[in-house]
Amino acid sequence: MMTNSLQKKLYENGYLIVKNVLNFRRDLKPILNDMEFVMDCLIQKYAKKRDIKKVLNFDFKKKYSYISKLNIYDLDQYFNTRLPRDHVKKDSDYFATQSLWNLINNKNILDVVEKILGKEIMSNPVQNTRIKQPEKKLPEGSIHDGLSGRTPWHQDAAVLNSRGQKLTDMVTVWIPFTKTTKKNGCMITVKKINKMGLLNHVSGYRGQVELKNSKLLDDMEHIYLEANVGDVILLHKHSIHCSLPNRSNDFRISADLRYNVAGQPSGREPLPNFYVRSKNKKNLKVQNFKQWLSLWEKAKEKCIPRKYAFKYPLPTYKNNKRDLSNLV
Repeated sequence: MMTNSLQKKLYENGYLIVKNVLNFRRDLKPILNDMEFVMDCLIQKYAKKRDIKKVLNFDFKKKYSYISKLNIYDLDQYFNTRLPRDHVKKDSDYFATQSLWNLINNKNILDVVEKILGKEIMSNPVQNTRIKQPEKKLPEGSIHDGLSGRTPWHQDAAVLNSRGQKLTDMVTVWIPFTKTTKKNGCMITVKKINKMGLLNHVSGYRGQVELKNSKLLDDMEHIYLEANVGDVILLHKHSIHCSLPNRSNDFRISADLRYNVAGQPSGREPLPNFYVRSKNKKNLKVQNFKQWLSLWEKAKEKCIPRKYAFKYPLPTYKNNKRDLSNLV
């Protein structure tokens, strides 16, 4: 139930930009340092031996540009706190670091989220980091990849399972590590369609979830969600949004975390869903990085025998009132 002014604004607009929540050096730079360490490991594993020493002396951006051309399978997986959706293996890699744990539990972020969801908050395992190179530098075929290229029109609730789609009050916290502009691929949204609830979606490029008839949105009036480093952007679970391609000469780096009201399904079972804030300290069972990492390892063990680590059926309503073509 929406009660306070922030909740009302989020429901009315589908988004909120909250200024000066984070400190780059304290909160964000440690994650970039850990990403660069992962790059160094990949360089040593996949680069030609004669190139290794030289490439290890590159800066962050040059290193990533280099490894993105090495045809490493599912490169984005190494920088994301998620398991592969299908065919999870014992050696499946994912990005789980002390620095990211600190960000998920950041007091300033949780203070903002509390104003939306209330005092009982759980971390939701739908989490991503996105390293978007300039579009002209992308390997062929990557332009439509949602993590490295442009992201299609969608609603975040669509990537939860059917129980999560119906029952979970979730908020997305989108965090820029670099200034985000129209030119370098900021997110865009449209006004107030989130009030219509969850709409029909289809499977797009490489299985990415996107709104059915999403091309209808291209000619609508867009709101450009530009933000500075330190700001966070909140998205309602039914907010219709996408991101533009990066047509600048620089990188656009971001992370998106999600939180849900405690006691509700995460929509991504069996991936870790745990309390990050509660009046009852007994609920705060996951209190450090090692315990969090252990949850991911246990989740991985559960997922190995399955074809799919988690399933989310695409929202498809027979009732045409939930189709975008009848709303725009």
